[in-house]
Amino acid sequence: MTDKYGKSPPMAVDKDWVGSLSMDRLRTGRRDRAQDILFKKHNFGAFLSLNEWNTRYVTSTYTPAWTTGNSGLRYALWVKGDPWPIVFEQGEIGYHTERSSPWLPPGYVRYAITGMGWISRCMGEAAHKDATKRFVDQICAELKRAGVQNEVLALDFNDPSIDAAFQARGVKTSSEGYLAMLEARKIKLPEEVACLRNTCIIGDAMFQALTDTARPGVSENDVLAEAFKACYSLGGEVYSGVFCTSGPYSWPNLRGTTGRTLEPSDVIYMDVYNTAWNGYKTCYYRTFSLGEPSKATKDAYQRAYDWLYGAINIIKPGVTTKEIAAKWPPGPKVWADIGVKTEDQTAGSNWAHGIGLTLYEPPLVWRACSLDYPMVIEEDMCFAIETQEGDGEGQGVRIEEVIHVTKTGVEILSRWPVKEMTVISC
Repeated sequence: MTDKYGKSPPMAVDKDWVGSLSMDRLRTGRRDRAQDILFKKHNFGAFLSLNEWNTRYVTSTYTPAWTTGNSGLRYALWVKGDPWPIVFEQGEIGYHTERSSPWLPPGYVRYAITGMGWISRCMGEAAHKDATKRFVDQICAELKRAGVQNEVLALDFNDPSIDAAFQARGVKTSSEGYLAMLEARKIKLPEEVACLRNTCIIGDAMFQALTDTARPGVSENDVLAEAFKACYSLGGEVYSGVFCTSGPYSWPNLRGTTGRTLEPSDVIYMDVYNTAWNGYKTCYYRTFSLGEPSKATKDAYQRAYDWLYGAINIIKPGVTTKEIAAKWPPGPKVWADIGVKTEDQTAGSNWAHGIGLTLYEPPLVWRACSLDYPMVIEEDMCFAIETQEGDGEGQGVRIEEVIHVTKTGVEILSRWPVKEMTVISC
């Protein structure tokens, strides 16, 4: 989604005189795509979602995820033939959901039976059984109303007690609803790409906060405090993510923050993963050096860069994940110094993962699976692709891009300079 000069638009805004992003097209586009997959392709009679992100995708409603994405505090039921799913909202929040969601027909926001998902087990066995009965009664009434009570009810969760309760009522269930929603979500609408682009812009601001803050004597936590401030000041959110790693913890990748105090010659990298704008996540690394890096560190960065862009440069529709993963060296060959003997130890290292409302969506690119079980890359997939390398001196580098697959190649959504690591004067 670029202009005639090949440039991405500025951060999208919702104004009547700036048409960079239509929330209405986002809502209806997601609904229509899911409807085609669930009811036309798979011919389900209804779809029941306890997964927060699937619920958001099909209803464009949102309750802050103060528990988990599958807590059962809210859920959605979409029966074949209805224009939108019914949202069963948690507690009094339904008041806000109803008045904030004018696209849902009157009566499509109801109260949830708070007892599904993991939280039901906190009630005690008797209360759980009673809540499950009321939940199944609630859903079955809607299936009967729509005349689909004898058709398959697709679920995006697996709970044996709920399955048994539906089966006791004669309702056939299938956990294939989760896979169907992955299928729907793997191809991104133009409006979804715009959301991902905006999240990357927030990531850029977080990296700027790092460069403005990182100095000898400053802690990793100080850096993160400023990065989070930059995120929230731009309307972003962080879902159990973002870390800053430095010095001896940069190799191998700790994937967390120790809070250590920064020192001259430290390598620093930050991953702004699970930062979101309008629900759409990013996963985006950049590496920095506190002072001029050593030749060994520069060489390591060049190797990681070559691996990354060697893969990116072949990506286009029709290419397989096997071809992409083959651009990366075997983990045991290059990372023996940190005890890597099998590709199973390289999960999260040189790989790529689809990204959207959640951090991991199709496709996944990784030598451990893609060489033997390839997937085909399709136009309008979006994913994060990342590589790392050690410098042989006790530190390491990590870089990652977020990409959108176009008709002829890719659009890079992450824009912080990547050809060389950013040097911070000290």
